[in-house]
Amino acid sequence: MKPEEILDSFNSSVKKVDDAKINQVLGKEKAIEEKRSKLNPVKFFMLFKQVKLAFEMLKDYKQKKYRSVPWKAIAMIVTALVYFLNPIDLIPDFLGVIGFTDDAIVLAFVFKSIRDELIKYCDWRGLNAEDYF
Repeated sequence: MKPEEILDSFNSSVKKVDDAKINQVLGKEKAIEEKRSKLNPVKFFMLFKQVKLAFEMLKDYKQKKYRSVPWKAIAMIVTALVYFLNPIDLIPDFLGVIGFTDDAIVLAFVFKSIRDELIKYCDWRGLNAEDYF
């Protein structure tokens, strides 16, 4: 699959996010945490922390505690977390560190794209954004 095709597929998935999809992802908190714990914290240090931050922002958004974020940023987080959870993606996760490479690329793309929103969320939560970026 070419990079443009991956991006088109990702953008198409972003457009399909709704409240049901958010609820689905929020219901997978344990699975997300288990997969996150398998990331090598040395190699994927920032992504390790950013996944948790993005999930927390998603929870606060859904609970209507934090709504100062564009819908597209929420939809991108949901889509990235769905991709992250999918064990059979471009590079299957059972291949170890190499299997997380495509997940890391997707997550890094999303977190870079919505970096300003995540920093605003850090400010709102009283977190030091430098710990995440």
